[in-house]
Amino acid sequence: MSAVLGEPLTLGEEQIQRRSFSGKALLILPLLIGFVLGVFFSPVVLTRSQVEEPAITTMASPTSISCLKVPAMSVNAMQSVLRKNGVPSSPMEKFALTSFAATRNPAMKAQAREEFSKLDHETQAKLKALSKDLVVRATRSAFDPEDMAGVSAPLGFWDPAGFAKDEESVLQYRRAEIKHGRVCMSSSLGMLVADKFHPIFDNWNEGEFVSSMQSHFSETAVKNFWPAFWIMTAGHELATTFADYDGKEEFDYGFDPLNLRPEDPEKATEYKTMELNHGRWAMFCAAGIIAQELVTGKAVI
Repeated sequence: MSAVLGEPLTLGEEQIQRRSFSGKALLILPLLIGFVLGVFFSPVVLTRSQVEEPAITTMASPTSISCLKVPAMSVNAMQSVLRKNGVPSSPMEKFALTSFAATRNPAMKAQAREEFSKLDHETQAKLKALSKDLVVRATRSAFDPEDMAGVSAPLGFWDPAGFAKDEESVLQYRRAEIKHGRVCMSSSLGMLVADKFHPIFDNWNEGEFVSSMQSHFSETAVKNFWPAFWIMTAGHELATTFADYDGKEEFDYGFDPLNLRPEDPEKATEYKTMELNHGRWAMFCAAGIIAQELVTGKAVI
């Protein structure tokens, strides 16, 4: 009887084991398929995603917005779209579209400048004033003296007396520093050259040449040189201080006959730093030359 009762149990156990084995096989099979796909096909998908154009994702809101990157349109194509929508053509439109295209393609900057030159003078003046106002506001909103040109190691932004109280005072002292540096660079070179080469003083017939400093206090120099010097200085101050022109914040007169001004902003800042450092050194040199020649009564070279 026990054998009879045990037989169904044995059959049931075999059925349970078979069902258990088939269930495990069904679970293992998808895992194997997923493993094979992950090993052999995932690199192909990754490579394609790297080659394709990335989507632009904005995270300004809690819900992210994704959109495909739109290919750049040419200026003519954008003009055609505007004509289809009934927008008439104008020089301002061509300049705006060309400037927009130049933000994506730097090679279009020259064409943008050409289109700007075709605008009337009143429009050009308004655009320059607007651009200047935007630059000033953006600069003031993120102003940090440590980011200015001329901040060099090891002193950094050096103002031990605390003259620069705010942004306006910093810019005011910077303009004075630039102007004095430029004057002293030319003065230092001029005094050194004049100590060895002085044909103008020789034509005055006022005796033997002593030094460049002594020659500035001769009778002819007092009557002719100093009046002309003060007139030129006053004219320069009036032209650079009270006149309104582009680049006034840094006394940038646009004088670049050798076309050395770089387009790269970081390189331009490096050039400004070099000018400031040379001007600082020249201020010390000019003061030293003047003091030595006045004290010793002899030329420095």
